[in-house]
Amino acid sequence: MARLIIVSNRVPAPRQRAVRSGGLEVGLRDAVRQRGGVWFGWSGTTAAETSQVAEIVEARDATYATIDLSTDDYTNYYVGFANSTLWPLFHYRLGLIDFQREALSAYLSVDEAFARALAPLLKPDDLIWIHDYHLIPCGAALRRLGIHNRIGFFLHVPCP
Repeated sequence: MARLIIVSNRVPAPRQRAVRSGGLEVGLRDAVRQRGGVWFGWSGTTAAETSQVAEIVEARDATYATIDLSTDDYTNYYVGFANSTLWPLFHYRLGLIDFQREALSAYLSVDEAFARALAPLLKPDDLIWIHDYHLIPCGAALRRLGIHNRIGFFLHVPCP
């Protein structure tokens, strides 16, 4: 059976023992564990530079793989384009949109970094499931790297 590879902006803490009450983690945690999958994304940590290689943690029949973002990438990709441009657009809050070219460049660059760090972890029959507006360009970035796996994309909000 193919592994499920979840790619999301944030990754649940694999060693956290507290019971979770909702969201993406609860909905997908069992699917990753049952299929021996990988949950890949941002560690939630900033560093001097965006990671080139994922940090791997094995826990409870699943693999968690994360990269750190540079402070500039966090500011421009996450706070900037994802949350100051796309979030207001997708939530019909057009008056809140703040578009900056530098933020768009970082958004595209971080999605490329996600793809480069994820690619070495993939097996030929893995099913890749990319989640949400933070990672819209990630599938195309994987294709440019020669990844031929099945890729699905889920946007949890309606597209305006």
